[in-house]
This record gives sequence, structure tokens and C-alpha cells, in this order.
Amino acid sequence: MRTFVTPVHAAHPLRKRRLLWLGGGTAVMVAAGLAVLTVPVPGLEGYLDRQAIERVRTQVACPGVLRRPPTVAVSGRLASQVLRGKLSDVRVSVPDVTLNGVPHAAFEGTLRGVTQPAPDRTHAQTMTAAITVGFANLPAPAGTTYRRTADGGLTVSVAVPAEDAANVKAKLYLKMRLQGETVRSVPQQLRIFGRTVPAAQVAELTGGVRTQKLPPLPPGVTYTSVTPQRDGLHVALSGVATTALSTLPTEVGGRTVSYTAENGLLGIKTSAIGVPLTIFTAPRLGGSRLTLAPQSVRILGADRKTSDPLARLVLTQIDEKDLARPLPALPSGVRYRSAAVDASGIKVALGGVTVRPFSTLPQPEGRPTTFGAENGLLTATASGGPDKATPIVLHAQPRIRGTVLDIAPDQIEMFGARFPAANVLAEVNAQQTTFPLQKLSTGLGYRSVEVLDQGLRIRLDGRDVTMARGSLTGGTC
Repeated sequence: MRTFVTPVHAAHPLRKRRLLWLGGGTAVMVAAGLAVLTVPVPGLEGYLDRQAIERVRTQVACPGVLRRPPTVAVSGRLASQVLRGKLSDVRVSVPDVTLNGVPHAAFEGTLRGVTQPAPDRTHAQTMTAAITVGFANLPAPAGTTYRRTADGGLTVSVAVPAEDAANVKAKLYLKMRLQGETVRSVPQQLRIFGRTVPAAQVAELTGGVRTQKLPPLPPGVTYTSVTPQRDGLHVALSGVATTALSTLPTEVGGRTVSYTAENGLLGIKTSAIGVPLTIFTAPRLGGSRLTLAPQSVRILGADRKTSDPLARLVLTQIDEKDLARPLPALPSGVRYRSAAVDASGIKVALGGVTVRPFSTLPQPEGRPTTFGAENGLLTATASGGPDKATPIVLHAQPRIRGTVLDIAPDQIEMFGARFPAANVLAEVNAQQTTFPLQKLSTGLGYRSVEVLDQGLRIRLDGRDVTMARGSLTGGTC
């Protein structure tokens, strides 16, 4: 895991020695000491200033590391600081340095009570510093965008590959509506990452209206409702199926017949014993069988009851099985209710509610789905995100945890809605959100991170800090 901020290297404490860059010419300094302390000497001050700055520069970076020398400023009169062997206040600025492979980082620091205990060591009684890294130079997948929010937070816009969202589980709620013999399932809302959002807001995930054809019904019978319940789809239907007289068989028991309807009875016109007659029958239901029960016989100009000897003689010529026929099988829960006759034909009323198991619903291609019902809505639960990369926005408040920069989000925005980050990250493989920072020397620590308009600024400070040569710019020499 790459570190994008390389601060000051840790170093083992060394025995204090006099500030080497301030040494040399002790006898001269003693002789001139009182004068230097009391009277400014322009030539000497300029010489000491240049020498001190150059010595500090050589400690800041190893040769050839920086494109241009660091800016160094030493406060106060250098002559008195030379005599004490300690620089009171040194400010260092490195505007463009590559820290651990990340280019264009900037370092600014103030060191107080500075001495040089060894040629390759610098010691400061106190130190405050800031390292600034631009968003454009942070390690991240191509297309990642960082922004500062109005409240000082950070947003990271990135695209999640389809394979990283393979474990996303979502439950879609659909309202089922009838349109003739077609069921239209209209998305209403989606439950994802612990939150329920309107389907219109996440149309990319929910898709459009699903349609399914129901089995065809005879004329006069219609589907009246479809309601998802725990055991399946409850499909209600009702109506009257009519068999027109013109469609009835024209031959029964070897005799030519025709039909008429009178007073709610079906008249079967034929001939027996050489005499034209009409047998009037009443339709009767027996389960899924329709029987035409004789009620009277019209023969020789009179309507005779079935108990009449002549009527009985006629009926003996008719096979009872020719007056019965099976009705089409009905789905479970639906039954034939009544039968009647009028001029349009034989009318059979039917109705009921049949339950179609959820397994009869078509499965989306390539995405196994479990169907169910909640509160009168059809539910479809499936795993897996879109087939293409999904853009998301991470909302974070960056923080320092020990020696780690943590930009883990509190919320994640996707599909036009914000979700708790913990819920999303439990199902989505996220990109790296923690970055290790190098260990600092004793007494020096990372304190805070600030989000700027164009980058991040990490602050650190400490007391009694000893640094190796070049550590301020990420190296040793």
C-alpha cells in the first residue's frame, strides 16, 4: 500500500555537539564577541546568514533530489545565535518535492531552538510543519475526482467495477395491475443498503414495467384481480361462458337435432317413432359436468310431463349419456357456479380465486431472483449490481489515526441516493480509503488533516526532535 505523504524520518538521539555550521574561528569570535553583540556588522551578518541558510539547505534535502533549492529563513541576529550555538527560529519551505513517489507535494515547517549535533543530524527543541498534497497527485484509479465540501469534508467520486458489486443484494417492490389477460408489474420502490428509495430514483436498477400473459379465458370470463400473497399470486376470475345454440352438435345418438330456447329451458328438436317432437331440458351442474335434465316432451301438439306415458316412451329412445358432457377443467380454487339457457345459448357461470406459485413467474436472464409478497406488493430479491461500472460518491471527514490517514466515508452516494457507508461496504468491494504515513521520530506526531480546495494539508508537530539529513524531503543521504 503506497504512502502519499512522507514526513520527517525518525532518527535515534545523538549526543549534542556544537552547531557545526556556526563553528570555526573561535578565537576571532571571542575577540569580536562584544562588538558583534552590540553593533550590527553588515558584512559579517550577511556572511553568517548565507552560511546558516546553506547549512540548513544541505540538511533539508540530499543532493539532486529537489528541482530547485528550498527556501530557508533564519530569524533574529545571527551573531548572538552563533555564540550560543543555536538558531532560535528557522523556517523551511519546499514547494515542489516528490514524497515517496507522489510528485508536487509541498512542505512548510518552523523549527525553533535548532542545533546540529552531528554532520548528518539536525535537532529542534520544537517543530511545527504542514505537508500539502494536491488532489490531482493522490494515488487513485483513473477517473477519480476529489472535492472539498462546504462543511470542510471530502467527496471522492469514483466508478465501482461491475465485479466489485456482485454481492449487492436488493429487493424490488412491484405493484401488479391487470390489463385484460396481461399482468403488468410496475416498480414502486427498491430496498438496498438498508434503505428504501422510490423506484423512479433508481430506474437504472429497477428497470421498466414487467408484463406476463395469463392463460386465455373463454369469452365472457375475465380476470378481475391479481394479488401477491405469501403463498403465491392470488388470481381472481369470474364471468359467464356462453355456448351458442348454433354451435351445439347437430347429431345426437344417431338422430339429427336442432335447438330452441323457451322459458329458461333448452329444447332439443328431433323425431322418435316417426313423429316430430321437442324434448325440453334444464341444465344441471354436477362438479365439472353439465347434464341436460328432461322436463317435458312436446309431441302431438301437447307438452307432456316426463311422467306422461307417451313422454316416457319417447325418453326411452334417448340415451342419458347423450344429454351430458364434461366441462373444461378449471384451475384450483375456481368452480362452476350455475347454468342457464336463453336465446343466446347455454350459459355457465364460474368464478373463484386460483393461486399461482411464484415459481411460475419468469426469471430475469442471468440473475436468479426470489419472488415473494409484502403488503400487497410483489417482491423480487436478487444479488448483483448493474452490468457496467457504477459511479459512486464517497462522503468523508478525513482524520488522522496514529500514523494512518483515514478517508473512510460516513455515507456513500449512488443511484441518486445516500446510504450509510457501513451498509454499502458490507456488499461492495471499495477502493483503498486508508493510507499509512511513515513513522515519526519520538516527540513528533501527526495532529490533523485539513481539506483544501485543491488538496489535503496534514499538520504535525513535536518537541525535542532529531532528524536525519534529507528526511524532510523523504530521503536519507
